[in-house]
Amino acid sequence: MNRNLRSRALVRCALGAMLALLPPWAAAAQDYPDKARPVRIIVPSGAGSIVDLLARAQAKAMSEVAGINVVVENKPGAETIIGVQALMAAPPDGYTMLVTSSSSQSINPVMLPNLPYNPLEDYIPLEAISTSPLYMNLGASTRFGSAGDFIAAARASPGKYTCASATTATRLACAQLEGTTGIEMLNVPYRTSASALTAVASGEADVFFIDIGSARAFWQAGKMRPVAVTSSARAKALPQVPTLREQGAANYEFVAWFAAYFPARTPPQTVAKMREILQAAYATPGFVEALATYGHEPLQLAGADLLELNRKEIAKWSTLVKEGGIQVQ
Repeated sequence: MNRNLRSRALVRCALGAMLALLPPWAAAAQDYPDKARPVRIIVPSGAGSIVDLLARAQAKAMSEVAGINVVVENKPGAETIIGVQALMAAPPDGYTMLVTSSSSQSINPVMLPNLPYNPLEDYIPLEAISTSPLYMNLGASTRFGSAGDFIAAARASPGKYTCASATTATRLACAQLEGTTGIEMLNVPYRTSASALTAVASGEADVFFIDIGSARAFWQAGKMRPVAVTSSARAKALPQVPTLREQGAANYEFVAWFAAYFPARTPPQTVAKMREILQAAYATPGFVEALATYGHEPLQLAGADLLELNRKEIAKWSTLVKEGGIQVQ
Protein backbone atom coordinates (compact mmCIF):
# COMPACT_ATOMS: atom_id res chain seq x y z
CA MET A 1 0.00 0.00 0.00
CA ASN A 2 1.50 3.36 -1.01
CA ARG A 3 1.68 6.32 1.32
CA ASN A 4 -1.45 8.10 -0.08
CA LEU A 5 -3.64 5.02 0.20
CA ARG A 6 -2.38 4.36 3.70
CA SER A 7 -3.15 7.99 4.71
CA ARG A 8 -6.68 7.75 3.33
CA ALA A 9 -7.28 4.52 5.20
CA LEU A 10 -6.08 6.09 8.42
CA VAL A 11 -8.39 9.09 7.92
CA ARG A 12 -11.37 6.80 7.30
CA CYS A 13 -10.56 4.81 10.42
CA ALA A 14 -10.22 7.98 12.47
CA LEU A 15 -13.54 9.34 11.20
CA GLY A 16 -15.22 6.04 11.91
CA ALA A 17 -13.87 6.03 15.44
CA MET A 18 -15.07 9.61 15.99
CA LEU A 19 -18.58 8.79 14.75
CA ALA A 20 -18.69 5.76 17.01
CA LEU A 21 -18.02 8.00 20.00
CA LEU A 22 -20.85 10.41 19.14
CA PRO A 23 -24.19 9.99 20.92
CA PRO A 24 -26.86 8.50 18.64
CA TRP A 25 -28.78 11.77 18.25
CA ALA A 26 -25.67 13.59 17.00
CA ALA A 27 -24.88 10.93 14.42
CA ALA A 28 -28.51 10.93 13.22
CA ALA A 29 -28.76 14.72 12.92
CA GLN A 30 -27.89 14.70 9.23
CA ASP A 31 -31.02 12.63 8.48
CA TYR A 32 -33.29 14.78 10.64
CA PRO A 33 -36.24 14.70 10.83
CA ASP A 34 -37.03 11.02 10.47
CA LYS A 35 -40.66 10.97 9.32
CA ALA A 36 -41.12 7.58 10.95
CA ARG A 37 -40.57 9.16 14.40
CA PRO A 38 -43.12 11.49 16.01
CA VAL A 39 -42.07 14.85 17.43
CA ARG A 40 -43.41 15.34 20.94
CA ILE A 41 -44.47 18.81 22.12
CA ILE A 42 -44.56 19.12 25.90
CA VAL A 43 -47.07 21.63 27.26
CA PRO A 44 -46.51 22.54 30.94
CA SER A 45 -50.18 23.43 31.45
CA GLY A 46 -53.54 21.73 31.18
CA ALA A 47 -55.70 20.92 28.18
CA GLY A 48 -57.62 23.96 26.95
CA SER A 49 -55.05 26.46 28.23
CA ILE A 50 -53.73 28.96 25.72
CA VAL A 51 -50.33 27.22 25.64
CA ASP A 52 -52.13 23.97 24.84
CA LEU A 53 -54.17 25.62 22.09
CA LEU A 54 -51.06 27.19 20.54
CA ALA A 55 -49.15 23.91 20.72
CA ARG A 56 -51.94 22.02 18.97
CA ALA A 57 -52.19 24.65 16.24
CA GLN A 58 -48.41 24.45 15.85
CA ALA A 59 -48.47 20.64 15.71
CA LYS A 60 -51.01 20.71 12.90
CA ALA A 61 -49.00 23.29 10.96
CA MET A 62 -45.73 21.36 11.44
CA SER A 63 -47.34 18.22 10.05
CA GLU A 64 -48.63 20.22 7.11
CA VAL A 65 -45.30 21.76 6.11
CA ALA A 66 -42.90 18.92 7.01
CA GLY A 67 -44.99 15.76 6.67
CA ILE A 68 -44.11 14.65 10.20
CA ASN A 69 -46.28 13.27 12.99
CA VAL A 70 -46.47 15.67 15.96
CA VAL A 71 -48.11 14.81 19.28
CA VAL A 72 -48.93 17.15 22.17
CA GLU A 73 -48.39 15.94 25.72
CA ASN A 74 -49.78 17.95 28.64
CA LYS A 75 -47.71 17.95 31.82
CA PRO A 76 -49.32 20.57 34.09
CA GLY A 77 -48.60 21.33 37.70
CA ALA A 78 -46.04 22.87 40.06
CA GLU A 79 -46.13 26.27 38.34
CA THR A 80 -45.10 24.68 34.98
CA ILE A 81 -42.01 23.09 36.58
CA ILE A 82 -43.14 19.52 35.83
CA GLY A 83 -43.35 20.19 32.10
CA VAL A 84 -40.07 22.09 31.95
CA GLN A 85 -38.22 19.32 33.77
CA ALA A 86 -39.69 16.79 31.33
CA LEU A 87 -37.97 18.68 28.51
CA MET A 88 -34.69 18.80 30.42
CA ALA A 89 -34.82 15.02 30.94
CA ALA A 90 -35.51 14.29 27.25
CA PRO A 91 -32.71 13.23 24.87
CA PRO A 92 -31.46 16.17 22.78
CA ASP A 93 -32.32 14.49 19.49
CA GLY A 94 -34.86 16.95 18.07
CA TYR A 95 -37.91 14.83 18.85
CA THR A 96 -38.97 16.54 22.09
CA MET A 97 -39.90 20.21 22.25
CA LEU A 98 -41.36 22.51 24.88
CA VAL A 99 -44.00 25.11 24.02
CA THR A 100 -44.46 27.45 26.93
CA SER A 101 -45.10 31.03 27.99
CA SER A 102 -43.33 33.85 29.75
CA SER A 103 -44.79 32.47 32.97
CA SER A 104 -42.17 29.69 33.08
CA GLN A 105 -39.47 31.72 31.34
CA SER A 106 -39.39 35.16 32.93
CA ILE A 107 -41.82 35.18 35.86
CA ASN A 108 -40.98 31.90 37.60
CA PRO A 109 -37.32 32.97 38.02
CA VAL A 110 -38.54 36.05 39.88
CA MET A 111 -41.44 34.59 41.86
CA LEU A 112 -39.93 31.19 42.77
CA PRO A 113 -36.54 31.60 44.51
CA ASN A 114 -35.76 27.85 44.53
CA LEU A 115 -36.58 27.25 40.88
CA PRO A 116 -34.92 23.97 39.76
CA TYR A 117 -34.05 25.23 36.28
CA ASN A 118 -32.43 28.24 34.61
CA PRO A 119 -34.39 29.42 31.54
CA LEU A 120 -31.32 31.22 30.20
CA GLU A 121 -29.07 28.15 30.26
CA ASP A 122 -30.93 24.85 30.53
CA TYR A 123 -32.47 24.62 27.07
CA ILE A 124 -32.23 26.07 23.57
CA PRO A 125 -34.58 28.85 22.39
CA LEU A 126 -35.99 27.91 18.99
CA GLU A 127 -38.64 30.41 17.92
CA ALA A 128 -40.93 32.91 19.58
CA ILE A 129 -44.57 32.38 18.68
CA SER A 130 -46.74 35.29 19.78
CA THR A 131 -47.66 37.87 22.39
CA SER A 132 -50.98 38.54 24.10
CA PRO A 133 -52.36 40.68 26.91
CA LEU A 134 -54.50 39.15 29.62
CA TYR A 135 -58.07 40.12 30.45
CA MET A 136 -59.50 40.78 33.88
CA ASN A 137 -62.59 38.60 34.20
CA LEU A 138 -65.55 38.80 36.57
CA GLY A 139 -68.30 36.22 36.97
CA ALA A 140 -71.52 36.91 35.09
CA SER A 141 -73.52 37.18 38.33
CA THR A 142 -71.27 39.80 39.89
CA ARG A 143 -72.78 43.13 40.87
CA PHE A 144 -69.83 45.07 39.47
CA GLY A 145 -70.32 46.73 36.13
CA SER A 146 -66.65 47.46 35.47
CA ALA A 147 -63.13 46.94 36.74
CA GLY A 148 -63.35 50.43 38.23
CA ASP A 149 -66.40 49.40 40.27
CA PHE A 150 -64.58 46.31 41.53
CA ILE A 151 -61.47 48.31 42.46
CA ALA A 152 -63.58 50.81 44.42
CA ALA A 153 -65.34 48.03 46.34
CA ALA A 154 -62.08 46.20 47.04
CA ARG A 155 -60.49 49.40 48.30
CA ALA A 156 -63.39 49.88 50.71
CA SER A 157 -63.20 46.28 51.98
CA PRO A 158 -59.56 45.09 52.17
CA GLY A 159 -59.18 41.31 51.96
CA LYS A 160 -62.84 40.65 51.17
CA TYR A 161 -62.46 39.75 47.49
CA THR A 162 -60.51 36.90 45.91
CA CYS A 163 -58.25 36.74 42.87
CA ALA A 164 -57.78 33.28 41.35
CA SER A 165 -54.42 32.20 39.94
CA ALA A 166 -53.12 29.15 38.09
CA THR A 167 -49.54 30.18 37.31
CA THR A 168 -47.02 32.67 38.60
CA ALA A 169 -48.08 34.93 35.72
CA THR A 170 -51.71 35.05 36.78
CA ARG A 171 -50.66 35.47 40.41
CA LEU A 172 -48.39 38.35 39.45
CA ALA A 173 -51.26 39.92 37.48
CA CYS A 174 -53.30 39.90 40.72
CA ALA A 175 -50.41 41.31 42.73
CA GLN A 176 -49.79 44.04 40.17
CA LEU A 177 -53.44 45.11 40.42
CA GLU A 178 -53.03 45.40 44.18
CA GLY A 179 -49.81 47.36 43.79
CA THR A 180 -51.17 49.84 41.25
CA THR A 181 -54.46 50.51 43.05
CA GLY A 182 -53.69 50.02 46.75
CA ILE A 183 -56.33 47.31 47.17
CA GLU A 184 -55.87 44.02 49.05
CA MET A 185 -57.24 40.74 47.71
CA LEU A 186 -56.96 37.13 48.83
CA ASN A 187 -55.08 35.01 46.29
CA VAL A 188 -56.65 31.60 45.63
CA PRO A 189 -54.37 29.22 43.68
CA TYR A 190 -55.72 26.57 41.28
CA ARG A 191 -53.85 23.77 39.52
CA THR A 192 -55.01 24.73 36.02
CA SER A 193 -56.48 27.72 34.23
CA ALA A 194 -59.62 25.71 33.50
CA SER A 195 -60.17 25.21 37.24
CA ALA A 196 -59.67 28.92 37.93
CA LEU A 197 -62.07 29.87 35.13
CA THR A 198 -64.69 27.50 36.53
CA ALA A 199 -64.21 28.99 40.00
CA VAL A 200 -64.90 32.53 38.79
CA ALA A 201 -67.81 31.40 36.63
CA SER A 202 -69.42 29.69 39.64
CA GLY A 203 -68.76 32.57 42.04
CA GLU A 204 -66.21 30.63 44.08
CA ALA A 205 -63.61 33.31 43.22
CA ASP A 206 -64.15 36.91 42.19
CA VAL A 207 -61.45 37.73 39.62
CA PHE A 208 -59.20 35.87 37.18
CA PHE A 209 -56.70 37.24 34.66
CA ILE A 210 -56.49 35.12 31.50
CA ASP A 211 -56.17 35.38 27.72
CA ILE A 212 -58.89 35.33 25.07
CA GLY A 213 -58.19 31.79 23.89
CA SER A 214 -58.72 30.28 27.32
CA ALA A 215 -61.71 32.42 28.30
CA ARG A 216 -63.67 32.66 25.05
CA ALA A 217 -65.91 29.63 25.69
CA PHE A 218 -66.88 31.02 29.12
CA TRP A 219 -67.66 34.41 27.59
CA GLN A 220 -69.76 32.87 24.84
CA ALA A 221 -71.67 30.80 27.40
CA GLY A 222 -72.41 33.95 29.41
CA LYS A 223 -70.61 32.62 32.48
CA MET A 224 -68.13 35.49 32.82
CA ARG A 225 -67.13 38.70 31.10
CA PRO A 226 -63.94 40.64 30.46
CA VAL A 227 -63.95 44.05 32.14
CA ALA A 228 -60.39 45.20 31.41
CA VAL A 229 -57.33 44.38 29.31
CA THR A 230 -53.84 44.39 30.83
CA SER A 231 -51.98 46.05 27.94
CA SER A 232 -51.16 49.76 28.01
CA ALA A 233 -53.54 50.39 25.09
CA ARG A 234 -56.77 48.70 24.08
CA ALA A 235 -56.26 45.43 22.21
CA LYS A 236 -57.13 45.07 18.53
CA ALA A 237 -58.96 41.83 19.27
CA LEU A 238 -61.43 43.45 21.72
CA PRO A 239 -61.22 47.22 21.29
CA GLN A 240 -64.43 47.72 23.27
CA VAL A 241 -62.76 46.47 26.46
CA PRO A 242 -61.00 49.33 28.30
CA THR A 243 -57.55 49.04 29.82
CA LEU A 244 -56.94 48.83 33.54
CA ARG A 245 -55.09 52.13 33.22
CA GLU A 246 -58.34 53.73 32.09
CA GLN A 247 -60.09 52.41 35.20
CA GLY A 248 -57.82 53.52 37.99
CA ALA A 249 -54.79 51.19 37.84
CA ALA A 250 -52.04 53.67 36.99
CA ASN A 251 -49.17 52.31 34.85
CA TYR A 252 -50.62 48.79 34.80
CA GLU A 253 -49.19 46.69 31.96
CA PHE A 254 -48.92 42.94 31.55
CA VAL A 255 -48.27 41.24 28.21
CA ALA A 256 -47.45 37.54 27.95
CA TRP A 257 -45.28 35.92 25.27
CA PHE A 258 -44.97 32.36 24.02
CA ALA A 259 -42.11 30.37 22.49
CA ALA A 260 -40.73 26.93 21.59
CA TYR A 261 -37.58 25.29 23.00
CA PHE A 262 -35.31 22.27 22.52
CA PRO A 263 -33.27 20.47 25.20
CA ALA A 264 -29.74 21.73 25.76
CA ARG A 265 -27.02 20.00 23.69
CA THR A 266 -29.32 19.42 20.70
CA PRO A 267 -27.02 19.38 17.62
CA PRO A 268 -26.85 22.76 15.81
CA GLN A 269 -27.94 21.27 12.47
CA THR A 270 -31.03 19.80 14.14
CA VAL A 271 -31.83 23.15 15.74
CA ALA A 272 -31.42 24.92 12.38
CA LYS A 273 -33.69 22.43 10.60
CA MET A 274 -36.42 22.73 13.24
CA ARG A 275 -36.27 26.51 13.02
CA GLU A 276 -36.92 26.21 9.28
CA ILE A 277 -39.90 23.95 9.96
CA LEU A 278 -41.32 26.26 12.63
CA GLN A 279 -40.93 29.39 10.52
CA ALA A 280 -42.80 27.69 7.68
CA ALA A 281 -45.45 26.37 10.09
CA TYR A 282 -46.06 29.79 11.63
CA ALA A 283 -46.61 31.25 8.15
CA THR A 284 -49.37 28.79 7.18
CA PRO A 285 -52.85 30.29 6.80
CA GLY A 286 -54.25 27.93 9.42
CA PHE A 287 -51.76 28.97 12.08
CA VAL A 288 -52.10 32.67 11.26
CA GLU A 289 -55.87 32.31 11.60
CA ALA A 290 -55.45 30.50 14.94
CA LEU A 291 -53.38 33.38 16.34
CA ALA A 292 -56.05 35.86 15.26
CA THR A 293 -58.76 33.72 16.85
CA TYR A 294 -56.86 33.68 20.14
CA GLY A 295 -56.25 37.43 20.03
CA HIS A 296 -52.49 37.02 19.65
CA GLU A 297 -49.93 39.03 17.70
CA PRO A 298 -47.06 37.17 15.96
CA LEU A 299 -43.63 37.56 17.57
CA GLN A 300 -40.70 36.98 15.23
CA LEU A 301 -37.65 36.26 17.37
CA ALA A 302 -35.28 33.29 17.45
CA GLY A 303 -32.13 32.06 19.13
CA ALA A 304 -30.04 34.80 20.72
CA ASP A 305 -32.73 37.45 20.17
CA LEU A 306 -35.30 35.35 22.00
CA LEU A 307 -32.80 34.72 24.78
CA GLU A 308 -32.21 38.47 25.10
CA LEU A 309 -35.96 39.11 25.38
CA ASN A 310 -36.06 36.52 28.16
CA ARG A 311 -33.16 38.21 29.97
CA LYS A 312 -34.77 41.66 29.75
CA GLU A 313 -38.13 40.34 30.94
CA ILE A 314 -36.57 38.74 34.01
CA ALA A 315 -34.91 42.06 34.85
CA LYS A 316 -38.17 43.96 34.33
CA TRP A 317 -40.27 41.69 36.53
CA SER A 318 -37.57 41.53 39.18
CA THR A 319 -37.61 45.32 39.44
CA LEU A 320 -41.41 45.45 39.56
CA VAL A 321 -41.59 42.80 42.29
CA LYS A 322 -38.96 44.53 44.43
CA GLU A 323 -40.31 48.05 44.00
CA GLY A 324 -43.90 46.92 44.49
CA GLY A 325 -43.14 44.89 47.58
CA ILE A 326 -44.78 41.85 45.97
CA GLN A 327 -44.34 38.72 48.06
CA VAL A 328 -42.58 35.76 46.44
CA GLN A 329 -42.79 32.13 47.49
